[in-house]
Amino acid sequence: MPTADEMDVTFDPLAEGFVDSPYEQYALLRDHDPVQHSPLLHGWVVTRFDDVGRLLRDPTVSSDIHNATPTPLTEMELERLAEQRRAARTLVLMDDPDHARIRKLLADPFRPREIDKLRVRITERVADTLDRLRDTCGDERVELDLIEEFAYPLPVEIFSEMLGVPDEDHPRFRHWTQLVARSVDPVMRADEREECLAGLEAMYAYLEEVADRKRAEPGDDLMSALVHAEVDGGRLTHEELMAQLVTLYMAGHEPTASLIGLGMVALLRTPDQLARLRDEPGLLRNGVSELLRYDGPNQFVRRVLTRDTPVAGVELPAGAVVYASPASANRDPRRWGDTADQVVVDRSDAGQHLQFGAGVHACLGSHLARLQAEIAFAALLERLEDVELAGTPEHSTRMFIRGMARLPVACTIRPRST
Repeated sequence: MPTADEMDVTFDPLAEGFVDSPYEQYALLRDHDPVQHSPLLHGWVVTRFDDVGRLLRDPTVSSDIHNATPTPLTEMELERLAEQRRAARTLVLMDDPDHARIRKLLADPFRPREIDKLRVRITERVADTLDRLRDTCGDERVELDLIEEFAYPLPVEIFSEMLGVPDEDHPRFRHWTQLVARSVDPVMRADEREECLAGLEAMYAYLEEVADRKRAEPGDDLMSALVHAEVDGGRLTHEELMAQLVTLYMAGHEPTASLIGLGMVALLRTPDQLARLRDEPGLLRNGVSELLRYDGPNQFVRRVLTRDTPVAGVELPAGAVVYASPASANRDPRRWGDTADQVVVDRSDAGQHLQFGAGVHACLGSHLARLQAEIAFAALLERLEDVELAGTPEHSTRMFIRGMARLPVACTIRPRST
């Protein structure tokens, strides 16, 4: 066996094969350099479960890039935030007390009881989407791209409906959301960033018009609830509202679409586990947790240390930028045992994954994402008969959000059950 010195254990998201599967690289990092300084990111990559969980729960660890020791990447981001003041008011870049105040104002529509009220409507949206595909494809066995024709449009349609955006404008939001989601990656060409910022501005302009209408004529939708939300006499400022809306779109669309795509690839490659979910529908909720653990979309969470902090025996200084990896943590055999790299849909502790974060910054929209995924997987397992891969799946090239660019499958689409 080669020694650690003989192996390349450098974190390199540009390495050949990383896009298709980063997990081999994560395993090397966990075993040989679990707290590694990355010259590419000008920060520290942390990969073990216990270390990632501890950082995400540590109240002294900041989400505000202003607390970071200056590096080329942090300076570039601060310049961008100075140009896009609304973007700086997003919940994900804030610390308490502002973070706690805004989270309280957003919380009510995302509580489990409120989200569960959407179950019937989401189920109908999913069924309608498969009905349209069946109308196009007919009764014959067909090949289709499950990302382009199902997973990618669905979450943005659901969230747009929640906001009160008419169906005819949903394609524009799919395009804008894709651009804005790409903008969070720390390494990007200047022309790509310009394109992303243009999409952000167009999205802001549209949402401002909708918000103005809902202020004057509130309805039974999420936009109206957020525009008029009040806690202890305080409301969201206009800039805060716009920033949260864009963040919610991004967080609600890209990861959910990615989960559906990545989860279907995982199940198609483990047909025994797919069969278990078909035969035992009661396992589906736990199965979604396992798919989130096994190959979830959120690869890294960036944080800033506000004090000298030891991590796995490495003393990290205050101001250091840390890239904690939930994706690596969720495959750590130190936590998950010998089956860490396997899909086990009845894994008893699958729900303890870190895909939705932890601590005060745990994902606000996790209940919505889970509900959409559970309904989508239930429908796909029921209605895609003899489904199998019809080519090589193509992964997106994103570093922070892992997902599918293309998922070719062959199947027969069953009619909706009555």
